[in-house]
Amino acid sequence: MVKDPEKARVREAKELERREKQLNARSGRFYMLYLFMVLSLIYIIDEIASTISIQFQSNIINEFFVQNMGMEYGEGLSLSSALGFITYPITLLIVFYRPLADRFGRKPFLVLNTFVMGLGLFLVYLSDNIFVYMVGSSLMGFMVSHDMQCVYILECSSEKTRARNYAIIKAVAILGTMIIPLLRETFMKNQSKRWHLVYLAPAILGFALSLFALLFAKETNTFLVNRVKYLKTSPEEREGQSREEKNSNAQGGIISAVRFAFRHRQLRFLMLACCFYYSASLATATYNTVMKESALMTESAITAALYLYPVGNALMTFLAGMVSDRFGRKTTIIAMSGSAVVCYSLFIASAMLGWPPMLTGFAIGGFMGSYWGAGDTIGGIMFSESAPTNLRSSVTVINTLLNGIIGGLATIVTIILLPMIPASTFGYMYLLLTIPGLIIAIVIIWRYVGETRGLDLKKVTGAEWDK
Repeated sequence: MVKDPEKARVREAKELERREKQLNARSGRFYMLYLFMVLSLIYIIDEIASTISIQFQSNIINEFFVQNMGMEYGEGLSLSSALGFITYPITLLIVFYRPLADRFGRKPFLVLNTFVMGLGLFLVYLSDNIFVYMVGSSLMGFMVSHDMQCVYILECSSEKTRARNYAIIKAVAILGTMIIPLLRETFMKNQSKRWHLVYLAPAILGFALSLFALLFAKETNTFLVNRVKYLKTSPEEREGQSREEKNSNAQGGIISAVRFAFRHRQLRFLMLACCFYYSASLATATYNTVMKESALMTESAITAALYLYPVGNALMTFLAGMVSDRFGRKTTIIAMSGSAVVCYSLFIASAMLGWPPMLTGFAIGGFMGSYWGAGDTIGGIMFSESAPTNLRSSVTVINTLLNGIIGGLATIVTIILLPMIPASTFGYMYLLLTIPGLIIAIVIIWRYVGETRGLDLKKVTGAEWDK
């Protein structure tokens, strides 16, 4: 279908007028404070949606596979992992969905993502079989991977405070997940069969926050400046650009993003580092199983552990941000990766030796904060800081895809191993599978990736490190 040039001109003229009004609109004195507060609350929903099914993994496996299907726990966990691959075609829609934020703006997707996360939580609350659960879980997983609140934080912060603001807001969000053990005690009453009830409160909060974002959040200035600049360029000027200029000025799109990433040294090596780093992600999704099936902790002990889980997680997340803005992104990745190994080792020792449950929870929280503190620095902050505004959201899709692909391959390994080994050794297996990927990723980052601390996101071209 051939586009009508005149209609395109009229449409772009109207959009230019609208975008300039948005750019010139004055914000209230306390707007940034309000915005970061809303983003913190949205991040709480994001953190809950990304971790709640992990924290109820043993309950889910026992209900849907052990009780309903008569399987052993290891077999049920293996089948559950295999069923997860059914949702991969849905996940792949991210290559079409996320780049739309580079064309239509950040705000529409901040609102939509938050609403759908709430919808996914609500469906799991209603689920009485594995199929309804998978639909709700898939909706949550799909929207969690977009992290539009992270794009907002990075684009609304100064060059010197990006990582700090990101870390503070995420740390607050992680502390907000203390609502999960609180709901375990109040709604669930530490009874395994009542685990569905914990999903209801965060679902309602997700619906409410999507409405708040719709009514009060504004588009980011970084996006508006770039979009206005593009719209002021005539079609003739765009047509006369070189192939490299067209690719650099593309308004989103996964194909343009992939071409751009492979043509620039920095993003090529960041992608390679992510491949190895995400091979170590298995341990982030299985700690509930290690506590319940390997260490034989009771529901009340797991609840006690989950009260300190957010504290350890938030502490290491906060430290990652402080180190990142003070000493640089590369130093942060090395320090947090080392901390992740230490914390997971402490978690296994504490759980298996029967140490206080709160120490167990603090240790696994420290592992999660350390691992994702380094992971977010590589795949979130450095990816974003190494790409121009017009392709920033699209380029980060590559990171999300790598996470899914490498995580899927690692899951296949565990599907094979889990039925073959005793449940008491699950924790040791995950530790051994974690260390090699971390080491190789650190070497790649240190030797081949350039530092990105302090860059002006409005001026980044992606070619800064090519020489």
